[in-house]
Amino acid sequence: MTDAIQNSGPSPHGAALLATRAANTVRYSVMNLFILVASACTAYGGPLTFAGLLLSFVLIGYVDELVGDIGPKEAMPPIWYCQLMLYLTLPLVIFATLVTFNIASPSGFGWLDAVSRAIGIDPIAARQRTGWFWSIGAFVSLGMLYGLAGVNVSHELVHRSDTPFDRLLGTWLLAFTWDTGFAIEHVHGHHRNVGTELDPATARRSEYIVAFVWRSTIGQWLAAKRYEDERLKRKEQPNTLWTNRFWRNQFMTLVVVALYVVFLGPIGLVWAGFAGSIGKIYLEVVNYIEHYGLVRIPGTRVEARHSWDSHRRVTGGMFYNLMLHANHHKIATRRYWELEQSPPEEAATLPRGYMAMILFAFLGPPFFRYIHRHLARWDRELASPDEVAYLRARGIYLGDLTV
Repeated sequence: MTDAIQNSGPSPHGAALLATRAANTVRYSVMNLFILVASACTAYGGPLTFAGLLLSFVLIGYVDELVGDIGPKEAMPPIWYCQLMLYLTLPLVIFATLVTFNIASPSGFGWLDAVSRAIGIDPIAARQRTGWFWSIGAFVSLGMLYGLAGVNVSHELVHRSDTPFDRLLGTWLLAFTWDTGFAIEHVHGHHRNVGTELDPATARRSEYIVAFVWRSTIGQWLAAKRYEDERLKRKEQPNTLWTNRFWRNQFMTLVVVALYVVFLGPIGLVWAGFAGSIGKIYLEVVNYIEHYGLVRIPGTRVEARHSWDSHRRVTGGMFYNLMLHANHHKIATRRYWELEQSPPEEAATLPRGYMAMILFAFLGPPFFRYIHRHLARWDRELASPDEVAYLRARGIYLGDLTV
């Protein structure tokens, strides 16, 4: 893994300990524990309402770099446990949402106050030290949970064409980010068009991350609607609100919005859109990192080299091996516990973990200079002759740079 930082992480003895089944059982529990910790911080109120946001990037990102990468052989927990961690996500996301409602509401809700008191938090004092500004922090943190946990787990579940219940669960998780169309476009569009100009979710070279978020969001929304319209036309079925999955899934979002309004009143519509947009933005900045600058000729086979890999131990566990993205695109039907590291001759590895790369990407030109040095190896060693010709024709070939 020539692109990875190999001198980071624990000693060989410590790495062996971290690769055990017991350690990995803890590792794949971290996301759900994180939801509970963030919820407790929100319930306490005041400045701690921003804990979900700060922990996401500062603490997790730092620990991710400190601990380093997984090894080639990791002892996984039992499959039933891996599956349970996914199934717990939706109820925990709903719980975190209700906790946020309780801190943002002027008077709170008695049964939710009882939960706070059960863990030693005075809910009345918590609301008094919160106010409007810290309420914003609560919904920012909640939006991060929607992205970190909800969207990530939904990504795993909507791929399961053989399990309708899992796909339904994954779509419900997407409803919190107002993005149920992702269940359609990601599976039927992104995985087919990745790396090409047809894919709105592939970031182009020197494309600033904010501009990408707008382009990808709009492009994926339109692509999901177009795919479903064409599917119904191809099957000669009527295109109605009930037969069209794109529109039918929007009712899930309406249910989530209704939940906000029932608890918070009309202002709940604003908070629902705010928290949902935070989660959606997180999804798109992850999209940005996963395929930045990689290209593929339309019609050619999708291979591991068309995605960036990352082998960081902490975020790999938290995000259920999403970072083994090259293998995921190579064999999209694999469950997260079946995914494998891609060797350097098959795919490029990000030089830092996801969180560090995302934060760096917002700097623009310094990030481009940094990542383009790593893209240079991809151009020289992994790109096909046709892909090299494509890059040269557009004046964006980087193979002459040195890492």
